[in-house]
Amino acid sequence: MNYFDLFPDVQLPSFSNKRNSSNDFITVKNLFKRGKVRDDFFQNVTAFYQYAVVGDDRPDNVADKVYENDQLDWMVLIANNIINIRDEWPMGQYDFQRYLDNKYDSVQLGQIHHYETTEVRNPDDKLLLQSGLTVDADFTYSYTYQGTQYNVSSVTSVSNFQHEVNKNDAKRSIYLVRPEYVGIIISDMREIMSYTDSSQYINRKLKKGDNLRVLESR
Repeated sequence: MNYFDLFPDVQLPSFSNKRNSSNDFITVKNLFKRGKVRDDFFQNVTAFYQYAVVGDDRPDNVADKVYENDQLDWMVLIANNIINIRDEWPMGQYDFQRYLDNKYDSVQLGQIHHYETTEVRNPDDKLLLQSGLTVDADFTYSYTYQGTQYNVSSVTSVSNFQHEVNKNDAKRSIYLVRPEYVGIIISDMREIMSYTDSSQYINRKLKKGDNLRVLESR
């Protein structure tokens, strides 16, 4: 099911020069209608599983692999609350290279962006400091083991290039709705996108919009 198949229709006054009267209407998708999966569904952790986006895969590629239906790409997006694909979905190799070329020159790309911790363990192999924490360049970690104090320089530099790679790769870890729950979400979205009774109501999938010409003439 295509995402826009879920949207109801609305009849709006025609602005065509070939209209027969001011009562001529055209039927269009009501893109102002918005729906979201109910919050309690997202609290059901068993309905989701973690997935890693590989290579240049787009949402429709993922949907095709997981649900055998590329038109369920919207299911991939709403499961991760993704609104802006350009900023929130991992870039493929070509787009990523263009992004780097537009943002950095060859010198800037290798310059230091920030510093991070490296992992520190004591002689018993107990983890004391995790890696990947942003710190100052002169950061040291101190700990005591069997009465002896140790001062460890536990810092590594991260270049602009590596920072951008890490930031893009972090977007590859997403969550997907398990296939057996897809029907429930589609049913919920259909219900949410349906109209309720009103003065403009025609049926659950269609209503009349305001006659803008009449409103403008008042």
